[in-house]
Amino acid sequence: MINLTHGYTSLKWIILTILVASCHSDEAVPVLIQEPDTAAQASLVSVLPTGATSVEVIVKSIRLDAPGWRITASSADGSPLPMPPGETKDLNLFTLTTFRLNGFVNAQTYQFRLAFKFAGQDSITAVRSYTHRLPTAPRWTRLAHAPIAGGDYTACPVAVDAVCGANPDNGCGHPGTGAYVGNRVQLLRYAGPLQDRLQIRLYDRATDSWPFYAVGESRIPRQGVIQYNVFFMGVDRYQFSGLGYITEERAAGKYFYYRDMAVLLPVGGSPLKPLYGGEDGEVAFFTTTDEAYFLTQNGSPAMRSIHATFTQTVRAPLPEPPGTLATFSIRNIGYVVNQRPGQPIRLWAYDPTTDAWSRRADFPGSARQRGVGFALARSGYFGLGLTPDGQGLRDLWQYDPATNRWQYITDYPGQGNQLLAVFSAPDGAKPERAYLGWGYEAQRTSLGINRIVGCTDWWELTP
Repeated sequence: MINLTHGYTSLKWIILTILVASCHSDEAVPVLIQEPDTAAQASLVSVLPTGATSVEVIVKSIRLDAPGWRITASSADGSPLPMPPGETKDLNLFTLTTFRLNGFVNAQTYQFRLAFKFAGQDSITAVRSYTHRLPTAPRWTRLAHAPIAGGDYTACPVAVDAVCGANPDNGCGHPGTGAYVGNRVQLLRYAGPLQDRLQIRLYDRATDSWPFYAVGESRIPRQGVIQYNVFFMGVDRYQFSGLGYITEERAAGKYFYYRDMAVLLPVGGSPLKPLYGGEDGEVAFFTTTDEAYFLTQNGSPAMRSIHATFTQTVRAPLPEPPGTLATFSIRNIGYVVNQRPGQPIRLWAYDPTTDAWSRRADFPGSARQRGVGFALARSGYFGLGLTPDGQGLRDLWQYDPATNRWQYITDYPGQGNQLLAVFSAPDGAKPERAYLGWGYEAQRTSLGINRIVGCTDWWELTP
């Protein structure tokens, strides 16, 4: 058991040791970087417009002095842009260098090239395109980087100092939320070469820092752990954590899925009984006020729910085979974005009161996998992800359920483009904001190779 007593109300997160897993081959599950980032390297973290003609660019370097890397910028016609000296900030595990550039023109596309030697051997040039757009709503705010290196950069966050809104019918949640977002947010991750340590990180918005954390040993090292909040009778918050999977070197291509979950109650905790009864596979889920709904990525269309009282119910299946899924909830209606290779990206809405699905407007953006979904201010958002050939995308689109229409809204300025940690305040909460960050970047190199890089940047989006 892990006790979180670092400066706030004591909280206990129960680590279950029920060794219940099954073996399944599933090529859709991502192979993530598990070893610590010990090699000297550099990454282009962010490109953020700061004015009508100005841009802020941040480079992150790990055990690599400035002479070991070089960043250049050019316009669409190849003309070089002047690169002023950068401002360097040492954060112990890595160094951030900030450049402030001028002379950008609205709607024009530019290219940044970051050249360095990975581990002192392989020369890498990472290329990133950027289209300059005037900074308007929605607004991105750059927040503090997570002080981590290595391990699992994915996370499933929940608010830990918040309560449901006055109207529980607003739907107190979507994946990774489950509650009004207060100033402190809990994220779970596994760290260490063998992913054998569960690390609980807390982000504090009031101080824009990561001051609280706890580390404990887990007898079940795993990736893909989920956590969410639901509310019993719309009042008492129940925090569910668990599931996930492991890989095994002795069984190449096999994934071992766990069915155990721990539940943190207002007083004490409990294991989920019975164990999760869904099929093997990587899950996607959305929540309403008092219930979570689970689908299996690239599996069968079957869906089941888990109520705050632990009751599991078989629900109406998704009307088509699922690919990789992105989800969000708006006013207690669950939305599922289905990304299947060679097929239109379809949006489905699920109404728990009728246990029925309805098809909504297809996503109009380019084809992708591993897109990110969340809700904010009664609108849905979907974007980022990977192109069919593995290149990263950063476009973000907004869905209006009232008009059943999509529109492009902004580009994500950060580094990651897949498996991001994401959550937001529920409908009606003040302030209205969402957080995105961590995850992995598919870094396109000049040799045409997509290099996967773990990310630590953290962003706030306000509508």
